[in-house]
Amino acid sequence: MAKEIRLLTKRGGFELFDSEDSHVTGFAVAEFAQGDEYVDAHTHYYYIILVRKGMIKLTCKLYNYKLISEGTMAFVPRSGKYYFTAEEDSEVIFFAFTTTIIRTDKEMLNYFCTHAAKRDYSFNTLPICTAMSDLLMIISRQIKERRMRNKRICRLWNSYFFHIMQSYYLRDDVTAFMRPIISGAVDFEAFIENNYIEAGGNVSRLAALSGLSYDTFYQKFVRIYGVTAKEWLDQRMKEQMQLLAKVPNMTTVYMASEMNITSQRLNKLCHRLWGVTPKMFIQQIKNGDVSSVES
Repeated sequence: MAKEIRLLTKRGGFELFDSEDSHVTGFAVAEFAQGDEYVDAHTHYYYIILVRKGMIKLTCKLYNYKLISEGTMAFVPRSGKYYFTAEEDSEVIFFAFTTTIIRTDKEMLNYFCTHAAKRDYSFNTLPICTAMSDLLMIISRQIKERRMRNKRICRLWNSYFFHIMQSYYLRDDVTAFMRPIISGAVDFEAFIENNYIEAGGNVSRLAALSGLSYDTFYQKFVRIYGVTAKEWLDQRMKEQMQLLAKVPNMTTVYMASEMNITSQRLNKLCHRLWGVTPKMFIQQIKNGDVSSVES
């Protein structure tokens, strides 16, 4: 009988996660004896499963009974069941997240726009390179020691994880590995939720990432959401700007970086959505003067 374990839910165990601003990212470390079974009946996050020791046989909605050996990582989509059996005594690190951090590298984002949409997903794994192994060793030790109090460290680990992927792996390999997140064909709503920030609120870029023609993307968006992509993106960008403006010591440069847009585009966007400069907008939000920027 497989035991259902809920990782990253504040129920103890060796784990640490951050859920600020509705975006969850975190890591959990678990050991399994040979023959142990693990099941998550409904994943709330995307997972990258990294096998540091041993071997597991993994099944999810994308593939069935795939062997993931020591020194290898595999991708698991959210909103579905996944489970595995430990084929040997194993140590596994679970990296959970609700949104990708592709925006750490605009060249990588552009590469995804050009290449990811042209390929169908097929099961694949990535080796855990030396740089990644070093990061995982630090994460595992710090989680197990339970001394790390500031959960925002998870965001740094998250960013560092993807920086390593960009620096030490071939782009074709990363594209193939992350394909289910980028692909609009896998789950259109999940795709929109997890990539509108990566696209910087740009409808054309979001359509390009989806792999659909602009007209098909537009029609599908309206059918599912009931509003145009531009209307929906404007509202989400407004909400994101309001959240960021409340962060202590927020600057216009940092806000632009978090929104994956240039300072010049932030200035135009802020004038169009709020009728003020980004600096004025931040100050008014901090003063609690929401009505003046909404009028």
